[in-house]
Amino acid sequence: MKSNNSLMDETNKSETTTTTCGIGSWRPRWLQPLANPVAFLVNISFVAIVQSMAGSMIYSTMSTVEKRYAFDSKISAIIFIADSISNLILSPIIGYYGVRFNRSRLIGTGQIILALSCIASAIPYFIYGPMNHHHHHVSSESFIENENYFQMCTKDDDNHCSNNDDTMNGSSQNNTVWLAVFILFIANFFRGVGFTIYYVIALPFMDDNVSKKNSPLFLSIMHSILLIGPVFGFFLSGFCLKYSEDPWNDPGLSRTDPRYVGAWWLGFLIVGCLILIAAIPMFFYPIQFRSATVQATTIKKQMKESGGTSSALSRLIKNPLLVLYFCGNTFRYFGTQGFFMLFTKYIESQYRLSSSTASTITGSSAVLPLSFGIIFGGLFISWYRPKVRLLFILVFIVEFLSTFTIGSGIILGCDPIKLDGQLVSDRLLPIDEHLKPVIKCNNLECNCNTRTYQPICGSDSITTYFSPCHAGCTEYDPTNLTFSSCSCLANSTIATNGYCVGDQTCPNLKPYIILMMIGAFVSATAKTGNSLITLRTVEPMDKSFTNGVLSSFLSIFTFIPSPLLFGYIADSSCLIWEEKCGQRGNCWLYDQSRFRNTFLLTTISFMFMGSLFDFLMIFQSHRIKNLYGDEYCDERSAKEMTVESKQSAHLANL
Repeated sequence: MKSNNSLMDETNKSETTTTTCGIGSWRPRWLQPLANPVAFLVNISFVAIVQSMAGSMIYSTMSTVEKRYAFDSKISAIIFIADSISNLILSPIIGYYGVRFNRSRLIGTGQIILALSCIASAIPYFIYGPMNHHHHHVSSESFIENENYFQMCTKDDDNHCSNNDDTMNGSSQNNTVWLAVFILFIANFFRGVGFTIYYVIALPFMDDNVSKKNSPLFLSIMHSILLIGPVFGFFLSGFCLKYSEDPWNDPGLSRTDPRYVGAWWLGFLIVGCLILIAAIPMFFYPIQFRSATVQATTIKKQMKESGGTSSALSRLIKNPLLVLYFCGNTFRYFGTQGFFMLFTKYIESQYRLSSSTASTITGSSAVLPLSFGIIFGGLFISWYRPKVRLLFILVFIVEFLSTFTIGSGIILGCDPIKLDGQLVSDRLLPIDEHLKPVIKCNNLECNCNTRTYQPICGSDSITTYFSPCHAGCTEYDPTNLTFSSCSCLANSTIATNGYCVGDQTCPNLKPYIILMMIGAFVSATAKTGNSLITLRTVEPMDKSFTNGVLSSFLSIFTFIPSPLLFGYIADSSCLIWEEKCGQRGNCWLYDQSRFRNTFLLTTISFMFMGSLFDFLMIFQSHRIKNLYGDEYCDERSAKEMTVESKQSAHLANL
């Protein structure tokens, strides 16, 4: 009798430990109302928001960081792929072994690592401080001695190479600051660790703990929340970039000045602190909830009997529907990864916007509609529960249509800037020869360089000059922000600071943003359907492993090569580089037509290939037999009834 009671007590204790909130023996009653999928969804949504904010921060600030530490888009691409390298290494391991542990605590651990990586991303600022903006004064010799405000025409040779001061403060007017690049790479690598743990574990964990009837709604909420985070991230980035790199000191530059550097580092510190706050509650959730449709013990038992990782991998490879899904996502994400990597830079350069404005537009036009589209798609599937084949057809249609909305930017670009009387899109000559118009006229005697881009508008209100020096200007009126005695202007008339009016505005921005929002919304409606396909085409025990293998597969063929290709696209479209002492820094001016066409055509080409695999998947849709049912519920109920009957019989015999 005592033995049986002891056995039942141990069983109840084990079940309590498995399904209740707390740590160790500390499991207070007031904490137990949180031991349910809805409460977990609220917490994991907060985690998803702040961790995805971290991802968007690196994209939205990179053009500013390039300018600050003097490196090009190819180096940015190397920084971007750091998180994909950690994803590649860890995804299969976490996917296979993660189900053996408390998955919510694994997510919390990953978020702690991610928070520390965000804080580490701001370290270069604290090492080098803000950009060293020297103050400029107008001298009696009618030129500005300090070139940091305006580079004026003077016979003094300022193109010297004694850069000790610049090296010490990490000035972008020197060579690439490699220590800053290294720190950003390492920080992004560990950021990928936190991302990987979340992406591989969170969705399968939620799917295992809710009914399949409600699963589409829960998954759509999680997906949409993941995209709401980047919106906040882009908005936060835009807000921080409105302030100068040193928020307590005004450098005397407007935000539209190409030399302006915003407070890129501030957002990383804010997001890092928010992630730490969101991660703490994750350590108190149980291994599974009482409502679980797939028991953790069942998964562990099946994994032991299934033959290990080689057998699991074999099951995935022999699944034609899953192979098509992998291939389709590889091409699609190759395009979209590169698109979002360069979109802020593209908007900034194509439509001549400030970094903060471009970041805000990216969040509102390219990311926010995605979250609404995912919610709509999840609600549609939950309410109407379309048949499997119809769901595949809908996924194909919306993914295919979204290709055209992104591609619409090809015909909705801006007229190229007229730089020193020449169209900067005219690439009939090699790049070095092409830049001769920039240094023509009498400015050959002015010792001009391309170290700092300081556009001014000629008296015709049409021609933009690279700097006052390139216009041959020797006098400056700080009150009216005008330049005079300009040898390259007719009759040495007056020039004004900034772009000419025709180069400041572009009427095609609004229609393109509207089409982008429509396309993002339409494309996102397929996200929940795609997730269901992944989760339903494999056995429950293989869900996390499938996510892990998919993440590694995408890292190898998409997330690592895509930034490299798109970084090359950006750099190959550059017309004028920051240069000093023979060393190249960031790009000051892009060939708008070339950048627009190569960037968008490459994006839609990969997206189109992904849609072709979506089309082929329609013919394999019959392999999914149970899209909305709960095959484990009946099995679990039968087991519970068997256990209860045995206990009743045992008690009756006592």
